[in-house]
Amino acid sequence: MKAIFLHILLLFSISFTFGQENYPKREFRGVWVATLNAIDWPFSEKDSAEQQRRDFISLLNFHQKRGANALIVQVRSSADVIYPSNIEPWALSISGQQGMPPKPFYDPLKFMIEEAHKRGMEFHAWVNPFRAVTNTQYVKVCNDHISKTHPEWMLKYHNLKILNPGIPEVHQYVNSVIEELISNYNIDALHFDDYFYPYPDHGEIKGDRATWRKYRTDNESIRDWRRSNINTFIEGVHQLILDKRPSLKFGVSPYGVWRNEREDYDGSPTRSGYTSYDHLYADVRLWLQNGWIDYVAPQLYQSTKHKNIPFKKLLDWWGENTFGKHLYAGHAVYRVDRSLERGWQDKTEMPDQLYAARDNQAVEGSILYNSTAVWNNQGGIGDTLKTFYKYPALLPTMPWIDGTVPLPPQSPTIKEMPIGVTLKWEIPEKAEDGDIPTTFVIYSADKGVLPDINDPRQILKILKNGETSFVDQRTSYIETYTYLISSLDRFQNESEAVLPIYPKDQNVILPDPLNEDIIVEVNQAVLKSTWELVNSIIDNQGITMSKDLK
Repeated sequence: MKAIFLHILLLFSISFTFGQENYPKREFRGVWVATLNAIDWPFSEKDSAEQQRRDFISLLNFHQKRGANALIVQVRSSADVIYPSNIEPWALSISGQQGMPPKPFYDPLKFMIEEAHKRGMEFHAWVNPFRAVTNTQYVKVCNDHISKTHPEWMLKYHNLKILNPGIPEVHQYVNSVIEELISNYNIDALHFDDYFYPYPDHGEIKGDRATWRKYRTDNESIRDWRRSNINTFIEGVHQLILDKRPSLKFGVSPYGVWRNEREDYDGSPTRSGYTSYDHLYADVRLWLQNGWIDYVAPQLYQSTKHKNIPFKKLLDWWGENTFGKHLYAGHAVYRVDRSLERGWQDKTEMPDQLYAARDNQAVEGSILYNSTAVWNNQGGIGDTLKTFYKYPALLPTMPWIDGTVPLPPQSPTIKEMPIGVTLKWEIPEKAEDGDIPTTFVIYSADKGVLPDINDPRQILKILKNGETSFVDQRTSYIETYTYLISSLDRFQNESEAVLPIYPKDQNVILPDPLNEDIIVEVNQAVLKSTWELVNSIIDNQGITMSKDLK
């Protein structure tokens, strides 16, 4: 502890009104980026490596300006990948020919992750675990593709081929692909979509009956057996993550309806022709209940006016069935102004969905499908996001993975400079879990007011990648604003906020109502200590503070 000159500004006018309630400080703001058939990226399968890099940076910058803080990028769409692998071939979208690397050579996934992290955005690696060939009539697979090296593992359905989830060796194979991915790349999450068993668009799947008879347990029905296969797979991936990278998030984006209430007492008030449980054999509710996944992002792709699957009722059902894990609403931006469904012709449909998700206490954020629809401002969505995501947001925390709070910035100082008010600090020591924060949040409030760190409107800047200084060019006078600085670890756990101190040689005149300089001894100007100090000064000066502030 050391004696320092600290001049406290004490004009309190904290307000808990519209902005704080409607602009949450923490919110997941994701965008799906599909690479299959170059839907979202690359912009063309014929693009050079340099063009791919330029376009991805443009895509990142575009979404960042519209408030996104996470990208969910498809890295394995059809048993082929967008990174160098010892197990699977290069994806068709990277070079225009499956099995061929980009030219000139580079590692797209490594590049993407680094660029996303530079901007403080999470990178979720989207994997299709079982899909092998999307269309056997048109897709030309390379010789080392799994459909050729292990044709006995293929389950054929119409023009689709999938890896048969009922074969134990298939689970081992897919797990080896996932292990390679999570071991070699600094991704923030592993993400699966809704493709497990195929959608029954062409009748009941029949090609796995021999496998069922071989591997079923006792008198297990083929439907229960299929569900058991997917349950076993998801539990196995969960355990793999715990063994190899316990800090990695694991999320799934299933078809929006788990089960209808007419089939199951626990089901949703919907009348969907498909359900995740009965037709894709994905018991997502069980996965949440057992803690096998960390978040669910159901594809709520019908409008609020849909007769059988209304958006809001289904969203409410998911909110009641998260079992303590995160829920992100999946929005069908690509259907705005395109779908024949009447509700999607309404210009207010997507804003209504976004606000409904934000107003639901159980929902931690939204993910938009797809990047191209947002890029093209389809239905005005890009303009909507500028307002909806007007203020920055930190990502929601997952305390069951990491709930340890980092240490606050060390030795924070504030100084007047001709170029603006300069804030500096040092990176703190490791926290109890060994994390060293490399992201810092600067809060700012008008003269005489301590910033409210729960109000995202008062976030002045989020500094990434270990930056330890900031110049507020709005003013060159210390008295204009009051600042607080906090640390964030990788899981967005936030430290106590600290008040930067004035150097001893800086003379600052304290404004009314104190009318005198106050010399105070504090410990690193931690916010908790500052509030204790403020209360003491208020009592000594005879100032009355409202009960709300107390």
